[in-house]
Amino acid sequence: MSQFPFVGQAYEAPMLLQDAEKCVNWYVEVSQNEGSKTPKALLGTPGLLNNLTIGSGPMRGDWPLPGGTQAIVVSGNEVFMVSIATAATATSNAVLKATQIGTLLTSTGPVVIRDNGAGGIAVIVDGVNGYVVNIAKQTVIQIGDPAWLGATRIAFIDGWLVFNKPNSQTFYVAPLYWNGTSAFDATYFALKDSSTDNLVTFIEDKRELWLVGERTTEVWYDAGSSEGQNFPFSRLQGVTMQRGCSAAQSIARVGDSLVWLGQNEQGQNAVMRTIGYEIQDVSTIAVNHAIASYPVISDAIAYSYQEDEHLFYVLTFPTADATWVWDATTRMWHERLSYDPVAGQFHRHLSNCHMLFAGLNLVGDYQTGNLYQMTRSVYTDNGAPLVCWRRTQHVWDQDDRERVFYQRLQIEFTPGVGLQNGQGRNPEIMLRWSDDGAQTWSNEHWKSIGPVGKTKWRAIWRRMGAARDRVYEAKFSDPVPRDVVGATLIAS
Repeated sequence: MSQFPFVGQAYEAPMLLQDAEKCVNWYVEVSQNEGSKTPKALLGTPGLLNNLTIGSGPMRGDWPLPGGTQAIVVSGNEVFMVSIATAATATSNAVLKATQIGTLLTSTGPVVIRDNGAGGIAVIVDGVNGYVVNIAKQTVIQIGDPAWLGATRIAFIDGWLVFNKPNSQTFYVAPLYWNGTSAFDATYFALKDSSTDNLVTFIEDKRELWLVGERTTEVWYDAGSSEGQNFPFSRLQGVTMQRGCSAAQSIARVGDSLVWLGQNEQGQNAVMRTIGYEIQDVSTIAVNHAIASYPVISDAIAYSYQEDEHLFYVLTFPTADATWVWDATTRMWHERLSYDPVAGQFHRHLSNCHMLFAGLNLVGDYQTGNLYQMTRSVYTDNGAPLVCWRRTQHVWDQDDRERVFYQRLQIEFTPGVGLQNGQGRNPEIMLRWSDDGAQTWSNEHWKSIGPVGKTKWRAIWRRMGAARDRVYEAKFSDPVPRDVVGATLIAS
């Protein structure tokens, strides 16, 4: 009897005969206690519960405002102010409401939103246009200042709103604690020009401005204005990194690090993180290989959030219809995908943007105006099946490469979680296997993980034949808890 490596991260190597692992809608939990029954388990990723429908969608961006009682949300070309209609209680979550306050000139593509703190305004940018939201009056007005140069990103440091001129090295600022009406000063700009590459994206972090170009990265700080120079920011001398960015909206803050989809002179497609003033790759060869196969990566979008003690970086490729997630706590990867039960196909995760508001992790749908609560206590994606999928490592005789006879396999779920009625009354897991390196597959073999109350139930498969090299694959979709403690394989 031996512990079987059913639990593991996603790792489809360039050569499947080396490793063909998939981990979809499950993520690895690593125990911090040496006495745990198993050192690693699989936890089901959160489901989606529709909290509020805002406009017709798609949901393009959101931003919680200071005080925690209001947030700005963009759905299609409409701008909404979201507020708390009914406060949360010990037994129920907050109920939200939305009020339309204006419109944008565009209806698709990501938007970025920032408020300016004490100034009482927020700014929305959609790549070309900028808009001022007067929070008190709840109005939206397009920026018409001749010194406005467009922007795809916004940062806020020490009272300064910072913007970038798209497809250039230029970044510039609004007046200090801008009120939304005073004129921009056309001389308040600077260039990311330690190298010749254009500025792709930027973000504020610890009161520093990280400017990430096509091939290099610079860090600037608020040095204050000096005689003959009104622009407040200066380059941090000696801090230039030979790493760039390939997708402007892929940058996000994850704990004490910044993470983005990167590139440099040698190539692209690696996900990178900052550690101090150093940049390190965090994506595996398998993840890089998958990203390299996508037809477009420049449209990648990302957000980060925390659940329990896990910090997640969620990276979606809209054109490629794929979503990858890096767990910064365990440093392992998994995929998050939605499932179309009619076509029988997986698609990218439904979320397009994220904010923590009213004590909830809220995400906006990329197709509709739905604003979902994202939580592990929900086991569907807005009613659609949330399909977990795990493909294991190769199982083989590493000494002699002889045939292995598989006598029994047990996968231990949290048992007895079946529902009283309907789908999930007797939840089942599907198991199949491949004896040729994940090229062809056996028939499907279904086992119950236990009806309600059957807390000693076990999912066991027996007499599974023999093979020199085998890969197991399991899928689970019933709307019940689907955490996996581990698996045991008896073979000879």
